[in-house]
Amino acid sequence: MYHLTEAYLLATFIALVAAGWGALVAGGSLLPVLFQRTLPATHAGRLLRAYWPNYFKFAMGLGLVATLVSALAFPFSALPSLYVLLLTCVAAIMTSSFFAAWSLIPHINAARDDGDNPRFARLHRYNLLLTAVGLVCGTALLGGMIYVLPGQFTFWPTLS
Repeated sequence: MYHLTEAYLLATFIALVAAGWGALVAGGSLLPVLFQRTLPATHAGRLLRAYWPNYFKFAMGLGLVATLVSALAFPFSALPSLYVLLLTCVAAIMTSSFFAAWSLIPHINAARDDGDNPRFARLHRYNLLLTAVGLVCGTALLGGMIYVLPGQFTFWPTLS
């Protein structure tokens, strides 16, 4: 069983990651729809072009913090090493997918500006796929951390 201090730290970290993940889901699904329905197309486009890079920077920062905290907690955690490694890898995949989606933004904007609709649609689909992968990894990361909070990591075989 792990120390109660580790449970408090894990609960705090879960709350912070959940708040960031909630901001990403709300920002990625609600705000663009509101922008496009309430603003003229030129203003909505300008606002969304400013919004998306910041969205992905926030997501990358959240993923990077989750990856670093998992990696740094690795030698000190009472959780099984394989489980901590799994959480670290999921956080790294989340960070990488948001980074890849962020790196597509200039190409998506250029395709839109050039009027190259097939290229824009293809790049936009890739961006949506990468964002979805990042959000699914964030969900898995939260689920993995919440699962072990009450000390439920007895499913790992012990090496005796």
